[in-house]
Amino acid sequence: MSTSTDGPSLRNKTGAIRRLDAARARKLVAGFARPVVAAEDGIAAAAADPVAAAACGWVTLNTPAGTPAHVVGFSQTHLYLDGLVGLPLSVARELVHHRGHLYLDRLPGITAGVAATLAGHAGGGLSLNNVEQLSPAAARALGQHAGELSLSGLERLSRPVAFGLARHASALYLGGITRLSPKVAAVLARHRGDLSLDKLARLSGRTATHLARYRGKLHLHGLTRLTDQVAEAFGRREGFLCLQKVKRLSVRQAELLATHRGPLHLHALTMDDVTAEELGKHVGALAVNVSEDARPIQIALLACHRGPLQIGGLKTIDQARARVLAARQSPDGIRGLAGLFISDVATITPDVAAILATYEAGELALCGLTSLTEDVARELVKHPLLALDCVKRVSDRIAKILAGHTGASLSLRGLVEASPAALAALRANPAIHLRPT
Repeated sequence: MSTSTDGPSLRNKTGAIRRLDAARARKLVAGFARPVVAAEDGIAAAAADPVAAAACGWVTLNTPAGTPAHVVGFSQTHLYLDGLVGLPLSVARELVHHRGHLYLDRLPGITAGVAATLAGHAGGGLSLNNVEQLSPAAARALGQHAGELSLSGLERLSRPVAFGLARHASALYLGGITRLSPKVAAVLARHRGDLSLDKLARLSGRTATHLARYRGKLHLHGLTRLTDQVAEAFGRREGFLCLQKVKRLSVRQAELLATHRGPLHLHALTMDDVTAEELGKHVGALAVNVSEDARPIQIALLACHRGPLQIGGLKTIDQARARVLAARQSPDGIRGLAGLFISDVATITPDVAAILATYEAGELALCGLTSLTEDVARELVKHPLLALDCVKRVSDRIAKILAGHTGASLSLRGLVEASPAALAALRANPAIHLRPT
């Protein structure tokens, strides 16, 4: 296949394909198989490979027999065939060999035979987001797929279809389901991977009770409010729970939900002092937003939380807020168990940096900080577990300061602009982590 970077993008080219025969499908899969070879510091794909660059892949060391000796793996690449309107079994048998995510998001439906073939795809995720109906046999087959599975065209689930999909053991996206009965929820709770039900706008207490037994990561991005019964059910749950669009909690609901154990994401929640006090009792990672004018007392109440704490919404941090955050205690007095992640602060002063650097409860991650001055770098580098992954560029002088980090870890994985001298200085420190090259 042509790999020219002129004209339509690679995704547009593959997305324009409406029909394939087996021979063309075989050629297409071969064109997306990108070998990687040994390099000085690990492995590397071919320089400026437009397929690998445009298809957002990753590397696997699972090499088939007959691979040339100098090839140590293949770059898995995303193959978008989201214009394909039909999928004969002969074509499915070719596409299943693709290494990487396979998007077939215009197919209106698939037969049980095609589903059984696609279930053998082991190179990445499988997306069938236009399929509106699935037979129990097709569901059972797709339940054997080893990677991510997206079926967000389904609006309803019968129990037989749910039984088939519950056999699946990786991330399952059912972003079109608008209603979920308690009986179907009980079946889905047997699923062993992550589960996304992002179009559910409401839940009954009985349905929530079944979902609360689910052991994987549970994403319910469509819920904007909870009943007391749902809050109570989720309060008994252990494991990752994302309720990122829930806007308000009553005092009772906050009290019930705070007994949840594990990561809890409430990004849209309107925070007041009472809610902050209740959520501060939560055990496990907590991700919340506060208003820009949040008082230090509200932040202090959240800072009582035992475990990693992510705070968004703040655009600025003054010294009073920094002191409250830096004073957080680690659970049971064990350092390193209560990381602090500050999401939206793009700049800080040297005085604030000096205060934050005294944080002892765990990792300090300034997830929104995009640039550094020398004075800020000089203060932050004193923290032993520091993450600055949104910093895109550093000068030679700042790189020299950061290279002097003496702690356990300094993450600069977002760095894209630095001189060879700056990179050499940073790489000389084994505690500094840069993005893979």
